[in-house]
Amino acid sequence: MTDDLAQWLGEQLDVDAAHAVAAAEEAPGAEWRYDGQYVVAVAERDMVAVGSQDFMDPKVGEHIAAHDPARVLREIDAKRQMLTLHAATGGHECSTRDERGDIDHCTWVMESEACPTLRLLALPYADRPGYREEWRP
Repeated sequence: MTDDLAQWLGEQLDVDAAHAVAAAEEAPGAEWRYDGQYVVAVAERDMVAVGSQDFMDPKVGEHIAAHDPARVLREIDAKRQMLTLHAATGGHECSTRDERGDIDHCTWVMESEACPTLRLLALPYADRPGYREEWRP
């Protein structure tokens, strides 16, 4: 089950990464901000999402700007690193190294069930095709 979940989650991250890369290509190297009226890519002052204050609630604009492509790609990278840390070693244990280099192990060792960490990483994608209810934490 863990291998299926890890593979499916990796595929979802691929989809998100492709969307973020495509968005980043619209305004390379830009810092996205909400200026009270528009979401703009600051490097070039190009608009990346349009809406007047009458149509775009400020919280919506702030949310869009806070989830700019660079941030999304950093989050995807962190999730991929977590997937790597939770790769099966010795059959069904995952391990990490702390700042001293000591090995720490995920305590979830049941081969028939996915690690709780992977289940939690997959939960935001529960509305996507291929998600299995048995993966729900």
